[in-house]
Amino acid sequence: ARHLLAHPEWVRDKTLVDVGPGSGVVAIAAALAGARRVIACDLDPDALAATAANAALNGVQVALSDDLEACLAAADCVSAADILYDRDNLPLLARFHDSGLPILLADSRIPDLDPPGLTLLGTWQASTWPDLGEAGEYNRVRIFASEP
Repeated sequence: ARHLLAHPEWVRDKTLVDVGPGSGVVAIAAALAGARRVIACDLDPDALAATAANAALNGVQVALSDDLEACLAAADCVSAADILYDRDNLPLLARFHDSGLPILLADSRIPDLDPPGLTLLGTWQASTWPDLGEAGEYNRVRIFASEP
């Protein structure tokens, strides 16, 4: 989210699909950064409900969907943050590449992650609020991107 706010050119006047939005932080940041349209895509109805509630609290519009293929077909770029803790989600990286869309990926769970076709933009310290008492290693967030 912080990266998108610092680099709004990544999403300005584009349609962004945020895959696995959690509570919607990245989707909301994209809307605030000037995305033409933001779609939060998740199979979890609770994540979509949380995203909708937080978008409303922040005064932005975020569309909701559980259909990844339809979302990718409508998108100009794709983002995902901390979805790879579940190794079953690793094939999503190949699907993102197959879409031909620019990819922005944030991860704090896999210390040796080196996703093919993505470049490490940097590493930042972050924490959850409230503090969940997680191991310090999970406060190290790495952001990767393909060419926008």
